[in-house]
Amino acid sequence: MTGRSQKESISRKDFIRAGAVGAMGLGLGLNETLAAEQLAPAKSPARAKVVLVRLKAAMTAEGQKDAGVLDAMLGKTLCAYTGENDPVAALGHFIKPGDSVGVKMNVMMTPTHSELMACLARMLVRLGVKEEKIIIWDRDNAGVGIEGAFTRNRKYGFDPESVSRIITDECTALINIPAFKSHWLSGVGGALKNWCGAVTKINVRDVDTPYPIHKDSCADMGRLAAIEAIRSRFRLVIIDALRPLFEGGPQVNPEYLWHYGGLLASEDQVAADAICTELLTKKREQYKGEPWPLSPPPKHVELADTRYGLGVSDRGKIDLIATGEEKDRLI
Repeated sequence: MTGRSQKESISRKDFIRAGAVGAMGLGLGLNETLAAEQLAPAKSPARAKVVLVRLKAAMTAEGQKDAGVLDAMLGKTLCAYTGENDPVAALGHFIKPGDSVGVKMNVMMTPTHSELMACLARMLVRLGVKEEKIIIWDRDNAGVGIEGAFTRNRKYGFDPESVSRIITDECTALINIPAFKSHWLSGVGGALKNWCGAVTKINVRDVDTPYPIHKDSCADMGRLAAIEAIRSRFRLVIIDALRPLFEGGPQVNPEYLWHYGGLLASEDQVAADAICTELLTKKREQYKGEPWPLSPPPKHVELADTRYGLGVSDRGKIDLIATGEEKDRLI
Protein backbone atom coordinates (compact mmCIF):
# COMPACT_ATOMS: atom_id res chain seq x y z
CA MET A 1 0.00 0.00 0.00
CA THR A 2 3.07 2.17 -0.34
CA GLY A 3 2.22 5.74 -1.38
CA ARG A 4 -1.49 4.93 -1.95
CA SER A 5 -4.60 5.13 0.17
CA GLN A 6 -6.00 2.01 1.76
CA LYS A 7 -9.08 2.19 -0.46
CA GLU A 8 -6.99 2.32 -3.61
CA SER A 9 -4.90 -0.68 -2.57
CA ILE A 10 -7.78 -3.14 -2.12
CA SER A 11 -7.79 -5.63 -4.98
CA ARG A 12 -10.93 -7.24 -6.43
CA LYS A 13 -9.90 -10.50 -4.76
CA ASP A 14 -9.57 -8.73 -1.41
CA PHE A 15 -12.99 -7.10 -1.91
CA ILE A 16 -14.69 -10.42 -2.60
CA ARG A 17 -12.90 -12.06 0.29
CA ALA A 18 -13.80 -9.24 2.66
CA GLY A 19 -17.44 -9.51 1.64
CA ALA A 20 -17.46 -13.24 2.25
CA VAL A 21 -15.91 -12.80 5.66
CA GLY A 22 -18.41 -10.07 6.52
CA ALA A 23 -21.28 -12.32 5.54
CA MET A 24 -19.88 -15.13 7.64
CA GLY A 25 -19.67 -12.72 10.54
CA LEU A 26 -23.45 -12.48 10.61
CA GLY A 27 -23.63 -16.04 11.83
CA LEU A 28 -20.31 -16.37 13.66
CA GLY A 29 -18.79 -14.75 16.69
CA LEU A 30 -15.76 -12.45 16.45
CA ASN A 31 -13.29 -15.25 17.18
CA GLU A 32 -14.67 -17.48 14.44
CA THR A 33 -14.84 -14.60 11.95
CA LEU A 34 -11.22 -13.64 12.54
CA ALA A 35 -10.14 -17.26 12.28
CA ALA A 36 -12.00 -17.67 8.98
CA GLU A 37 -10.34 -14.54 7.59
CA GLN A 38 -6.88 -15.64 8.62
CA LEU A 39 -7.14 -19.25 7.47
CA ALA A 40 -7.19 -18.25 3.80
CA PRO A 41 -3.48 -17.53 3.35
CA ALA A 42 -1.52 -16.47 0.36
CA LYS A 43 1.06 -18.93 -0.88
CA SER A 44 4.57 -18.50 0.48
CA PRO A 45 7.22 -17.50 -2.09
CA ALA A 46 9.57 -20.12 -3.50
CA ARG A 47 12.67 -18.55 -1.93
CA ALA A 48 13.54 -15.77 0.48
CA LYS A 49 16.50 -13.51 1.20
CA VAL A 50 17.86 -12.39 4.56
CA VAL A 51 20.79 -10.04 5.14
CA LEU A 52 22.96 -10.16 8.25
CA VAL A 53 25.44 -7.36 8.99
CA ARG A 54 27.71 -7.50 12.03
CA LEU A 55 29.68 -4.66 13.57
CA LYS A 56 30.35 -5.11 17.28
CA ALA A 57 31.60 -1.52 17.58
CA ALA A 58 27.96 -0.45 17.20
CA MET A 59 27.61 -1.48 20.84
CA THR A 60 30.33 -2.00 23.40
CA ALA A 61 30.27 -4.85 25.88
CA GLU A 62 28.99 -2.35 28.45
CA GLY A 63 26.03 -1.54 26.24
CA GLN A 64 26.97 1.97 25.05
CA LYS A 65 25.76 2.75 21.55
CA ASP A 66 27.47 4.91 18.95
CA ALA A 67 24.77 6.56 16.86
CA GLY A 68 27.15 7.34 13.99
CA VAL A 69 28.30 3.73 13.77
CA LEU A 70 24.72 2.50 14.04
CA ASP A 71 23.62 4.84 11.26
CA ALA A 72 26.33 3.50 8.95
CA MET A 73 25.51 -0.06 9.95
CA LEU A 74 21.81 0.37 9.19
CA GLY A 75 22.67 1.91 5.83
CA LYS A 76 25.00 -0.97 5.02
CA THR A 77 22.26 -3.45 5.90
CA LEU A 78 19.71 -1.82 3.59
CA CYS A 79 22.24 -1.49 0.77
CA ALA A 80 23.32 -5.13 1.11
CA TYR A 81 19.69 -6.21 0.81
CA THR A 82 18.75 -4.02 -2.17
CA GLY A 83 22.03 -3.71 -4.05
CA GLU A 84 21.90 0.09 -3.85
CA ASN A 85 24.93 2.18 -2.96
CA ASP A 86 22.96 4.90 -1.19
CA PRO A 87 21.09 3.97 2.03
CA VAL A 88 18.25 6.43 1.38
CA ALA A 89 17.73 5.00 -2.10
CA ALA A 90 17.77 1.53 -0.54
CA LEU A 91 15.09 2.51 1.96
CA GLY A 92 13.09 3.86 -0.97
CA HIS A 93 12.63 0.29 -2.20
CA PHE A 94 10.17 -0.20 0.67
CA ILE A 95 8.89 3.25 1.66
CA LYS A 96 7.74 6.22 -0.42
CA PRO A 97 7.87 9.89 0.65
CA GLY A 98 4.09 10.08 0.84
CA ASP A 99 3.77 7.15 3.24
CA SER A 100 2.72 7.32 6.85
CA VAL A 101 5.11 4.86 8.49
CA GLY A 102 4.45 2.79 11.59
CA VAL A 103 7.65 1.52 13.19
CA LYS A 104 6.72 -1.41 15.42
CA MET A 105 9.41 -1.75 18.10
CA ASN A 106 9.48 -3.78 21.32
CA VAL A 107 9.59 -2.52 24.91
CA MET A 108 9.76 -5.81 26.81
CA MET A 109 12.83 -6.17 29.07
CA THR A 110 15.33 -6.45 26.20
CA PRO A 111 13.83 -3.59 24.19
CA THR A 112 14.64 -2.51 20.67
CA HIS A 113 17.43 0.04 21.00
CA SER A 114 16.08 3.58 20.77
CA GLU A 115 19.26 4.73 19.01
CA LEU A 116 18.58 2.27 16.20
CA MET A 117 15.02 3.53 15.78
CA ALA A 118 16.28 7.12 15.75
CA CYS A 119 18.70 6.17 12.94
CA LEU A 120 15.78 4.78 10.95
CA ALA A 121 13.61 7.84 11.64
CA ARG A 122 16.37 10.18 10.44
CA MET A 123 16.76 8.11 7.28
CA LEU A 124 13.00 8.22 6.66
CA VAL A 125 13.10 12.00 6.95
CA ARG A 126 15.98 12.14 4.46
CA LEU A 127 13.86 10.02 2.13
CA GLY A 128 11.15 12.66 2.29
CA VAL A 129 8.70 11.16 4.79
CA LYS A 130 7.23 13.91 6.96
CA GLU A 131 8.42 13.60 10.53
CA GLU A 132 4.86 13.81 11.85
CA LYS A 133 4.07 10.78 9.66
CA ILE A 134 6.55 8.53 11.50
CA ILE A 135 4.99 6.72 14.47
CA ILE A 136 7.21 4.55 16.68
CA TRP A 137 5.27 2.36 19.03
CA ASP A 138 4.60 -0.80 21.00
CA ARG A 139 1.27 -1.68 22.57
CA ASP A 140 -0.51 1.62 23.29
CA ASN A 141 2.61 3.72 23.81
CA ALA A 142 3.66 5.75 20.79
CA GLY A 143 5.97 8.57 19.85
CA VAL A 144 6.18 10.66 16.69
CA GLY A 145 9.20 11.51 14.57
CA ILE A 146 12.84 11.28 15.59
CA GLU A 147 12.04 12.24 19.17
CA GLY A 148 9.51 9.43 19.22
CA ALA A 149 12.38 6.95 19.24
CA PHE A 150 13.06 8.03 22.82
CA THR A 151 9.76 9.44 24.12
CA ARG A 152 6.53 7.53 23.62
CA ASN A 153 3.72 9.29 25.44
CA ARG A 154 0.86 9.27 22.93
CA LYS A 155 -2.10 6.89 22.97
CA TYR A 156 -3.92 5.76 19.83
CA GLY A 157 -6.07 2.90 21.09
CA PHE A 158 -7.41 -0.14 19.26
CA ASP A 159 -10.16 -0.76 16.72
CA PRO A 160 -13.22 -3.02 17.29
CA GLU A 161 -11.16 -6.05 16.22
CA SER A 162 -8.49 -5.24 18.83
CA VAL A 163 -5.90 -4.08 16.26
CA SER A 164 -3.91 -0.92 16.95
CA ARG A 165 -5.43 2.17 15.33
CA ILE A 166 -1.89 3.14 14.39
CA ILE A 167 -2.12 0.32 11.87
CA THR A 168 -5.73 0.65 10.78
CA ASP A 169 -6.18 4.45 10.84
CA GLU A 170 -2.76 6.10 10.67
CA CYS A 171 -0.28 4.13 8.59
CA THR A 172 0.16 3.12 4.99
CA ALA A 173 3.38 1.17 5.63
CA LEU A 174 4.81 -0.84 8.53
CA ILE A 175 8.42 -1.57 9.46
CA ASN A 176 8.89 -4.26 12.09
CA ILE A 177 11.91 -3.80 14.41
CA PRO A 178 11.93 -6.43 17.14
CA ALA A 179 14.68 -7.02 19.66
CA PHE A 180 15.92 -10.59 19.09
CA LYS A 181 15.68 -12.95 22.07
CA SER A 182 14.82 -16.42 23.22
CA HIS A 183 11.40 -16.68 24.83
CA TRP A 184 9.96 -19.10 27.37
CA LEU A 185 6.57 -19.15 25.62
CA SER A 186 7.51 -19.37 21.93
CA GLY A 187 11.16 -20.43 21.81
CA VAL A 188 12.17 -17.46 19.65
CA GLY A 189 11.11 -13.85 20.05
CA GLY A 190 11.65 -12.17 16.71
CA ALA A 191 9.63 -10.77 13.82
CA LEU A 192 6.43 -12.78 14.23
CA LYS A 193 6.32 -12.53 18.02
CA ASN A 194 6.69 -8.75 17.86
CA TRP A 195 3.17 -8.32 16.48
CA CYS A 196 1.81 -9.28 19.93
CA GLY A 197 2.24 -5.61 20.78
CA ALA A 198 0.08 -4.56 17.81
CA VAL A 199 -3.14 -6.03 19.22
CA THR A 200 -4.86 -5.82 22.57
CA LYS A 201 -6.64 -8.32 24.88
CA ILE A 202 -3.64 -10.65 24.63
CA ASN A 203 -3.10 -12.86 27.68
CA VAL A 204 -1.08 -16.00 28.36
CA ARG A 205 -4.17 -17.99 29.36
CA ASP A 206 -5.94 -17.12 26.09
CA VAL A 207 -9.08 -16.14 27.96
CA ASP A 208 -11.65 -13.83 26.32
CA THR A 209 -9.28 -12.82 23.54
CA PRO A 210 -9.92 -12.72 19.78
CA TYR A 211 -6.32 -13.92 19.28
CA PRO A 212 -5.70 -17.12 21.27
CA ILE A 213 -2.05 -17.62 20.32
CA HIS A 214 -0.34 -19.12 23.38
CA LYS A 215 -1.46 -22.74 23.36
CA ASP A 216 0.91 -25.42 22.06
CA SER A 217 4.00 -23.21 22.62
CA CYS A 218 2.53 -20.32 20.60
CA ALA A 219 2.28 -22.51 17.53
CA ASP A 220 -0.39 -20.23 16.03
CA MET A 221 1.58 -16.99 16.50
CA GLY A 222 1.53 -16.40 12.75
CA ARG A 223 -2.16 -15.47 12.87
CA LEU A 224 -1.16 -11.99 14.06
CA ALA A 225 1.04 -11.20 11.06
CA ALA A 226 -1.75 -12.69 8.92
CA ILE A 227 -4.25 -10.05 10.06
CA GLU A 228 -5.04 -8.32 6.78
CA ALA A 229 -4.37 -4.82 8.10
CA ILE A 230 -0.86 -5.93 9.09
CA ARG A 231 -0.16 -8.20 6.13
CA SER A 232 -1.12 -5.56 3.56
CA ARG A 233 0.95 -2.77 5.13
CA PHE A 234 4.07 -4.70 6.11
CA ARG A 235 7.16 -3.66 4.13
CA LEU A 236 10.33 -4.72 5.95
CA VAL A 237 11.66 -6.34 9.10
CA ILE A 238 14.91 -5.14 10.68
CA ILE A 239 15.90 -7.35 13.61
CA ASP A 240 17.92 -5.78 16.39
CA ALA A 241 20.52 -8.43 17.20
CA LEU A 242 22.99 -5.98 18.72
CA ARG A 243 22.72 -7.53 22.17
CA PRO A 244 20.33 -10.49 22.04
CA LEU A 245 19.29 -12.88 24.79
CA PHE A 246 19.92 -16.58 24.14
CA GLU A 247 18.25 -18.27 27.13
CA GLY A 248 15.07 -17.52 29.06
CA GLY A 249 13.29 -14.38 28.02
CA PRO A 250 11.69 -12.01 28.04
CA GLN A 251 12.95 -11.91 31.64
CA VAL A 252 16.67 -11.18 31.55
CA ASN A 253 19.47 -13.13 33.18
CA PRO A 254 22.58 -11.03 32.34
CA GLU A 255 24.60 -14.22 31.98
CA TYR A 256 22.75 -14.91 28.76
CA LEU A 257 23.02 -11.48 27.16
CA TRP A 258 25.18 -11.72 24.10
CA HIS A 259 27.31 -8.99 22.54
CA TYR A 260 26.66 -10.03 18.94
CA GLY A 261 26.55 -6.67 17.17
CA GLY A 262 24.17 -7.72 14.41
CA LEU A 263 21.30 -6.41 12.30
CA LEU A 264 19.17 -8.63 10.09
CA ALA A 265 16.83 -7.42 7.36
CA SER A 266 14.28 -9.09 5.10
CA GLU A 267 10.96 -8.62 3.40
CA ASP A 268 10.15 -12.14 4.64
CA GLN A 269 9.43 -12.25 8.37
CA VAL A 270 9.25 -16.03 8.47
CA ALA A 271 12.66 -16.39 6.84
CA ALA A 272 14.11 -13.82 9.24
CA ASP A 273 12.81 -15.83 12.20
CA ALA A 274 14.14 -19.06 10.69
CA ILE A 275 17.62 -17.50 10.53
CA CYS A 276 17.22 -16.25 14.11
CA THR A 277 16.29 -19.77 15.20
CA GLU A 278 19.43 -21.14 13.57
CA LEU A 279 21.55 -18.44 15.16
CA LEU A 280 20.12 -19.05 18.63
CA THR A 281 20.66 -22.79 18.25
CA LYS A 282 24.30 -22.29 17.25
CA LYS A 283 24.94 -19.84 20.11
CA ARG A 284 23.44 -22.16 22.70
CA GLU A 285 25.54 -25.05 21.41
CA GLN A 286 28.66 -22.87 21.51
CA TYR A 287 27.88 -21.83 25.08
CA LYS A 288 27.25 -25.37 26.38
CA GLY A 289 29.78 -27.16 24.23
CA GLU A 290 27.04 -29.60 23.25
CA PRO A 291 23.54 -29.44 21.75
CA TRP A 292 21.18 -27.31 23.85
CA PRO A 293 17.82 -27.28 22.06
CA LEU A 294 15.46 -24.35 22.41
CA SER A 295 12.67 -24.99 24.85
CA PRO A 296 9.98 -24.78 23.70
CA PRO A 297 10.78 -25.33 20.03
CA PRO A 298 9.61 -22.39 17.89
CA LYS A 299 6.73 -24.20 16.17
CA HIS A 300 5.18 -20.93 15.03
CA VAL A 301 7.89 -20.26 12.44
CA GLU A 302 7.10 -23.25 10.23
CA LEU A 303 3.34 -22.85 10.71
CA ALA A 304 3.51 -19.20 9.66
CA ASP A 305 4.69 -20.60 6.34
CA THR A 306 2.54 -23.71 5.94
CA ARG A 307 -0.67 -22.42 7.55
CA TYR A 308 -0.66 -18.72 6.70
CA GLY A 309 1.61 -18.39 3.67
CA LEU A 310 3.57 -15.57 5.31
CA GLY A 311 7.01 -16.58 4.10
CA VAL A 312 9.68 -19.26 3.81
CA SER A 313 10.61 -21.41 6.82
CA ASP A 314 12.72 -24.01 5.00
CA ARG A 315 16.36 -23.05 5.60
CA GLY A 316 17.35 -24.66 2.30
CA LYS A 317 15.20 -22.07 0.49
CA ILE A 318 16.59 -19.02 2.29
CA ASP A 319 19.52 -17.11 0.80
CA LEU A 320 21.57 -15.62 3.63
CA ILE A 321 23.84 -12.69 2.72
CA ALA A 322 26.22 -12.18 5.63
CA THR A 323 28.69 -9.28 5.72
CA GLY A 324 30.75 -7.50 8.31
CA GLU A 325 32.72 -9.18 11.08
CA GLU A 326 33.09 -12.94 10.64
CA LYS A 327 34.48 -13.95 14.05
CA ASP A 328 31.77 -15.75 16.04
CA ARG A 329 29.19 -15.07 13.36
CA LEU A 330 28.09 -18.72 13.81
CA ILE A 331 25.99 -18.86 10.64
